Amino acid sequence: MAVTLLKWCFRYGLSLLAVLLLAAQPAVNARITNQDSQSTVQAAPVTTLITSAISGTPESTSLYGSTIALAGDSVEGNPDQESLFRLYITPDDPAVKSLTAQISKPKDAYNMAVQWIYVSDQKLNHTADKRLTPHEFLTDTPYDSNNPLQGKVASDCEEKANTLVSLIRSEGVRPEEVRVALGEVTFNDTKTGHAWVELFTEGYWLSLDPCWGPCWDDKAGDLVRREGVPFEYYASHTYPVLQVWIYYNDIYYLDPRDGSGNAPDSWQ
Repeated sequence: MAVTLLKWCFRYGLSLLAVLLLAAQPAVNARITNQDSQSTVQAAPVTTLITSAISGTPESTSLYGSTIALAGDSVEGNPDQESLFRLYITPDDPAVKSLTAQISKPKDAYNMAVQWIYVSDQKLNHTADKRLTPHEFLTDTPYDSNNPLQGKVASDCEEKANTLVSLIRSEGVRPEEVRVALGEVTFNDTKTGHAWVELFTEGYWLSLDPCWGPCWDDKAGDLVRREGVPFEYYASHTYPVLQVWIYYNDIYYLDPRDGSGNAPDSWQ
């Protein structure tokens, strides 16, 4: 019963996130390109979509528990939560390494990742949450029959964040300096669960969010074409995080709420 409730909360939480990503693109790059006319117009907030999406939606603080429960179901026989999350960062995977050969620095990895299509799990997998490894994300999703954009790498925020960190680690960035963040953010004054990336550079943690790129609009049945924000955008803008539930990569894990995990002090 508890797992069923958690899955219900996560399903509607992620549906809300997909809608908010359509509306919350930072103004610096809030553009949609019309595929037929090739003209560029300013993206209008989809207030009606947001209002309908959040009606009756549980508080997104339920997302953390459901994410862990669902992740636990996806890798059988592994009760170690910390090890479980680390399994999804795979810098030595052949598919990851093939992309690493095309880039030379974290900025290149981000610019590549921001072009991956955001497609909700409901659309792609017809399920509340299905975790994919970076290998599955890169090699399987382009040819998934449910992918509305055949031939394009596509999935939701977790796959994009996990794969971006895998790429950055594969480039040789130390595990102390890059991590996935899973937590609660606010887009258009609405709370939702989300995954993003943080890179330690020049003495501070720089937020990188590859989900600001192109996004599939489930309701409209069409692609919202966006360029994403520049690599250093959140060096001068505040990332809208409310709380972080966990940080992790292939080596380290940290729950900042109670300090548990094996991460270095610099992650606190």
